[in-house]
Amino acid sequence: MKIAEALNSLERSWSRENVLLKIKNGEDSEKIINDFFNNKKQEIKVLTSFINPENKVLLNELESLSKIESKLINKIKNYSFTKLDFSENEKAQEKRLDSEQNKSFNLGLFMMKWSNKFVFISLLVISAIALTKQAWA
Repeated sequence: MKIAEALNSLERSWSRENVLLKIKNGEDSEKIINDFFNNKKQEIKVLTSFINPENKVLLNELESLSKIESKLINKIKNYSFTKLDFSENEKAQEKRLDSEQNKSFNLGLFMMKWSNKFVFISLLVISAIALTKQAWA
């Protein structure tokens, strides 16, 4: 199996929407990861065979980035502010602005699409680097 086939197979089989559904249905995150790993063991072996020490540094940086994004999401989720002395007019205006912002920007959808593409492109770059190094060796 070629690296491109393995990456494509992994990309097609990891659906954030399906994972969110599993989480909503009460599945444990470790079980979700283990099931994916067991189902895609061959593709993961192919992918890891192309990872060299320089790529591991990049993977560690991607892991750190994911942790930071997770912390940011958590902070956004837990962020609350209180302003005391709102007039009724200010409250109504704030509700209207909030509803307009919710219509124009869906943070969850943005993160699901952006994060998945970023990881896929990063994996492609890693594999391209590894293949280039092999070709020159």
